[in-house]
Amino acid sequence: MKIAVLMGGRSGEHEVSLRSGRAVIGALLGRGHAVFALTFGRHGGATFGPVGDGADAETEGSIAASLVALEAWGPACAFIAMHGEDGEDGKIQGVLELLGIPYQGSGIQASAVGLDKVRTKQLLRAAGLPLARERVIDGTAPRDWGALVAELGLPLVMKTPASGSSVGVEIVPTRDAAEARGEALLDEAGRVLLEQYVKGREFTLPVLEDPDGTPTALPVVEIRPREAAFFDYAAKYTPGATDEICPAPIPPALEAILGDLGLRAHQALGCRGYSRTDCIVTPLGEVALLEVNTLPGLTAESLMPRSAAVAGMDFTALVERLLARALVTHPRI
Repeated sequence: MKIAVLMGGRSGEHEVSLRSGRAVIGALLGRGHAVFALTFGRHGGATFGPVGDGADAETEGSIAASLVALEAWGPACAFIAMHGEDGEDGKIQGVLELLGIPYQGSGIQASAVGLDKVRTKQLLRAAGLPLARERVIDGTAPRDWGALVAELGLPLVMKTPASGSSVGVEIVPTRDAAEARGEALLDEAGRVLLEQYVKGREFTLPVLEDPDGTPTALPVVEIRPREAAFFDYAAKYTPGATDEICPAPIPPALEAILGDLGLRAHQALGCRGYSRTDCIVTPLGEVALLEVNTLPGLTAESLMPRSAAVAGMDFTALVERLLARALVTHPRI
């Protein structure tokens, strides 16, 4: 089958995307698929063309030229290995819809909502799911940092609304640090999500759909950063920086509760194919969902493949499952 793999892009997760894309390409070539790689540059432009034995050197050109070449190559399906802006926010999904090319993962709306942490929390709260208290600060409105700290407490979690891989997430310990970092993030992003800090054990809740769309909760993964204060970018992608334990060492009753919450979050956002919801469980057993990843990473350190492996599905089988779901969802006409 002819499969296009899309990776790169302008987000802070460019390098992670390349690692996901290369892993997917390796799996596809190993199964005998023909692969067209399209790598979007950090600052525009693209590199594109067939890859593998006997393929010519990839071409460098504009994004428009890369999309013309992609359509002309005629893939049966596209595999989006992009994270953050352009890849996980509905933009590339919209382009593929216009080109009539099936793709794995969530559609335009769920992708756009999933990357916006504010909108995600609104939908999760409407579905009755447990969340930490939050406030959204707009850079155009007056703000009282003292009152915000008094309301949400210290330390305070700050997030830019549209980043993944823990890019744009900070935990600040004091009122002065909250104001300094908050103002800097507002200058950068225009909006900042402030959250109550929830202390406890961190878990991630993967969900994988069958080709017919039936979602299943995969084994829960516990995340234990060895030195970082939380599961930040370095802790995620530095080998050995985090202990990722699957199956998580928790009672079956808690595993069932967390699996159900992952399924409910997946369905609340209208995700498709797969998702991964992060959460904290306090010492009292209270759960706070953090965010929903609509295109979970597929690097060697990524959590989704680790969980799938515990469920008996190796990396190549996971990639094939996602492609099968994509082709059932919207077969190419």
